[in-house]
Amino acid sequence: MIKITLTDSSIKSFENNMNGFDIAKSISENLLKQAIAIKINDELKDLSTIIETDSKIEIITSKSIESLEILRHTTAHVFAQAILRLFPQTKITIGPAIENGFYYDIDLDDFNEGYLVKIEEEMQKIINADLKINTNYKTKEEALNFFKNNEYKQEIINAISLGQLKEEEEKEGNFQDGKFKFYSMGEFEDLCTGPHLPSTGLIKAFKLEKVSKAYWRADANNKQLYRIYGTAFWKKTQMEEYFKMLEEAKKRDHRILGKQMSLFMNHEYAPGMSFFLPKGFIIYQELQKFIREEYRRYNYQEVMTPNMFNKKLWETSGHWEHYKEDMFILDIEGTQFSLKPMNCPSHCLIFKNEFKSYKDLPLRIADFGALHRNELSGALSGLTRVRKFCQDDAHIFCTFEQIETEIDNLLNLVDYVYKDTFNMSYEIELSTRPENSLGTNEMWEKAENSLKNAIERNKKEYKICEGDGAFYGPKIDFRIRDSINRIHQTATIQLDFNLPQRFDLKYESSKGKLEQVVMIHRAILGSVERFMAVMIEHFEGKFPLWLAPTQIKVINVADRNKNYCEKIKEKLHNCGFR
Repeated sequence: MIKITLTDSSIKSFENNMNGFDIAKSISENLLKQAIAIKINDELKDLSTIIETDSKIEIITSKSIESLEILRHTTAHVFAQAILRLFPQTKITIGPAIENGFYYDIDLDDFNEGYLVKIEEEMQKIINADLKINTNYKTKEEALNFFKNNEYKQEIINAISLGQLKEEEEKEGNFQDGKFKFYSMGEFEDLCTGPHLPSTGLIKAFKLEKVSKAYWRADANNKQLYRIYGTAFWKKTQMEEYFKMLEEAKKRDHRILGKQMSLFMNHEYAPGMSFFLPKGFIIYQELQKFIREEYRRYNYQEVMTPNMFNKKLWETSGHWEHYKEDMFILDIEGTQFSLKPMNCPSHCLIFKNEFKSYKDLPLRIADFGALHRNELSGALSGLTRVRKFCQDDAHIFCTFEQIETEIDNLLNLVDYVYKDTFNMSYEIELSTRPENSLGTNEMWEKAENSLKNAIERNKKEYKICEGDGAFYGPKIDFRIRDSINRIHQTATIQLDFNLPQRFDLKYESSKGKLEQVVMIHRAILGSVERFMAVMIEHFEGKFPLWLAPTQIKVINVADRNKNYCEKIKEKLHNCGFR
């Protein structure tokens, strides 16, 4: 017998070899009809998964937060099945669920948006057939042979076996006990981690949206593929609302409003590096001023660090090995330097510059320095995807015992910025220890509990993203919701055990022993450029008074009032109004 703990904390006993369908049915026939997946000990699985040990269980339905990702991932598989039926010569590659839908990259000699309607019709046939979705497992040899005519899938299989998948590819498959997981529906079969819906008939509303191009595995040296974007919802009314939102978003596009309002410009001589015009620079400065006032309230010390560093710094931090492709590298007198893509390593040098006692902690260092990242030219877009930007970046150096207090302060700051100042709601995601991580079990457990305790003590709802933390520590991400209900990733809080170890950052404890410091990376606005884009669209260019480039206009109704209006204008200007 195994014991299952349900979401209401009740415990049920089951025979061995029970799966999600069995558990849902034991609760109610209605729940069985609504069930689409199961969460076992906070990890999403297919309903068909056999539960072998005592576990904490949650039945996932269309009302669950996680359900849309599962729906969209399955819809991506339906797309792949449909295009292979219509164009058998297609080589399918990857097709993940993304923020508002899914995409699928394909290799086909010719493709255009005119094909989308035909593919949608074939997808609807697959949905109407209500094909059951099954899982099976293949050895590496069997998997490679299955995709003997698809070099892209073979590359993914080899990358999986070597642990070299990129973040956006992680759902494409896993390698466990010498086997790869495959999903099949009808004649279609594909490598995938899942989970997926029990059958295709559960897809109620979908739409293929557009076609673009993308380099295979985001590498400009690779072949360009066609990328087809689509979306899916549980109800047609939800999808209709989504497309209404997209129409509204077009009216608010910061690239259009920014030009109309003379806020910023871009030029071919500096791709991905924006020019802020006088009105736009006012907004930029006001956002920085706003954050600086909070720095003062929470006792941060602002610093200025170099824009360029010898590669030895990046070798010490690990960025040279893991981030080199995204850095701008220069050769100066035979030595390699790089423009800094982030501030954290330079802040480690500041911490290490002077001896630190426990009495000096927490030390909060803030930096608005310019950052440069080598984004692909095809990915550049307005203020949201740039090569040069600055963040409201800060790092807190503290003891383990001080973590919860610091997280409390940061949660209060996020509340003040987003809820009180910008009238925006947000969702919290807590990402926990991944499989490959640095540090002891005790260290991770203590760190994760510190974050959980702070969130719960502040009475915040949050979602646990099991295994999505960085290898160097757990993190909290904030997903803000704007005035037309879009989600944006902005603020983040990240614990780091890695850099203090790499840079040997220590302080003298109250017992006179040298202890390793804990480092907290945090950004509230994130990239100021990107946040400004969000604000332009959130307010539709109608900024609150304190942010508005022009706050007051004095208008004379006749020439005889002109001199008087000039005096009023001068008085207002002298009072600090714009």
